[in-house]
Amino acid sequence: MDLALVALLFLAVGWAVAGAAYGQLPSVPTLVGLPLVVLAGAEAAAGLFIRHRVSAGEVGTGLHDLNPLTIARAAVLAKASAIAGAVFAGGWAGFLIYLVPQQDRLAAARSDLPGTIFGLVAGLVLVAAALWLERTCTVPPESRVDGGDRHDE
Repeated sequence: MDLALVALLFLAVGWAVAGAAYGQLPSVPTLVGLPLVVLAGAEAAAGLFIRHRVSAGEVGTGLHDLNPLTIARAAVLAKASAIAGAVFAGGWAGFLIYLVPQQDRLAAARSDLPGTIFGLVAGLVLVAAALWLERTCTVPPESRVDGGDRHDE
């Protein structure tokens, strides 16, 4: 819900900026969202790694274990990335809402559409990857971190 509100806020910002200053803005590169896609790929890979290590019970403070602090850092990265993805997706959506009606009138609007659409999709992909990474950052209660070998008495 919070991410939707962030996206809506930045949708309004993107639309307002495009409406007020479109003529002064540089053209939108087609691959403008590529850094977001790369980050989403890295987070998806981290999610696969963490999920594998957690399911194998390899979380703990041992030499070959995945440290719980690493999982916590990944969770923080995921939270921040989800917000950033919502900001970018909302901003590009607002820009797109401004451009679509202008494309018949302005050649620049037509040429900016592919980059704007790619930016919007890249933001959404980052949100999805970040939410998935965040979901994988859970440590089962019976892990070696909290003494899973012991039984509560």
